[in-house]
Amino acid sequence: MSEAIARFQQVRAAIEADRAIDIAQAYAAIVAAADAGDPQARLFEAYATGIGYGCDIDIPQAFELLSIADEAGAPQATPQVDLIGTYKDVDAWIASRPIRDVHTRPRITMSDAFIDEALCNWLIERGRPLQEQSLVYDPSTGQPIQDASRTNSAGSFKLSDLDMPTILLRQRIANTIGVDVRNFERTSVFRYEAGQTFGEHADYISLDFSAEIRQRGQRPYTFLIYLNDDYEGGETHFLTLGKKLRGKAGDAIFWRNVGDDGAPDEVTLHAGDPPTRGEKWLLSQFIRDKAQLPG
Repeated sequence: MSEAIARFQQVRAAIEADRAIDIAQAYAAIVAAADAGDPQARLFEAYATGIGYGCDIDIPQAFELLSIADEAGAPQATPQVDLIGTYKDVDAWIASRPIRDVHTRPRITMSDAFIDEALCNWLIERGRPLQEQSLVYDPSTGQPIQDASRTNSAGSFKLSDLDMPTILLRQRIANTIGVDVRNFERTSVFRYEAGQTFGEHADYISLDFSAEIRQRGQRPYTFLIYLNDDYEGGETHFLTLGKKLRGKAGDAIFWRNVGDDGAPDEVTLHAGDPPTRGEKWLLSQFIRDKAQLPG
């Protein structure tokens, strides 16, 4: 094993373990190993290029690198290329989708058939092994803790968990809302088994956590995609509005968590009601008003 590939293995282990790492040095190690002939490193380079991990975001180049990794024998690349299609299909993947407003204040918007069945199934299977007990913010410390108000599970995608379909989907979301994809937090997939819930909460960052807002920004948008619909119950319940919403598999819903002045909008208080039968899968994308650390 060459020195470059050995270094990449160290970087990959650190990323998978979610340890702090110098992003610029990590990216350099990924590229060096890819140039030394490691197909897995080339695949990581594709993901890094797609999200701007140590480099500028370049979606066409990311897909080109994915194709190179596929040709070089990276086994995870082939099903991604099969799902996405050809280079010509990339623009269609990231293009904005039609939307319709379902409420004015807060502005709640839906997009029918935002993704197709194949991508729904892909995201469920990608999110399944990542599931862990969901956490909530402790209002006294701002740290994540387990709480009886949230009993569903969740899995978030760090760089080593990403794939090109998910990266292109993130860009589709950004283009649909009209925001910078660099402001995205990690993409997550939620699972609600029958009876599991995410109780009354808001997604904006409380003004009590001023240090976090200064550092990472406010969270003006929440974007959800319903990945299945073979369950009963499980609505997204806006409590103050008395409004329950639920989409078909592939439909998306998003809303603003803040008012026009940027202040938290308490009317966005909502809950993830429990399914009464079956299990519910949901993609969740929180969006800040400042660039986030990639990966």
